[in-house]
Amino acid sequence: MKPTRTVSSYVLLVGMMGLSIVGGILAYQIYSASTKSQTTTEQKEAIKSIDGSIDAKIIENMQKRVVFSEVQMDSSLRAVPTPEITEAAGEPTATASATTE
Repeated sequence: MKPTRTVSSYVLLVGMMGLSIVGGILAYQIYSASTKSQTTTEQKEAIKSIDGSIDAKIIENMQKRVVFSEVQMDSSLRAVPTPEITEAAGEPTATASATTE
């Protein structure tokens, strides 16, 4: 006569195999997440290394820039022409006039 196994041993066997499969999937997910890079290729291209050097061309361009004072900026804003509509012979035409205060 052949010895029979109890139901509890089959449940234990299936449970252990299930846990090992779930553990393997979880271990793979953790490994995959830890080795995968979070930056895209576009972000990698945009990131530049900082070496601490400044290009001489940039410094020359900064020295050549024109700096306006507050008085010059204020006077240039007041002399902006404002369009005025006048009627000549029944047809409206736009003319520009400079207003200074």
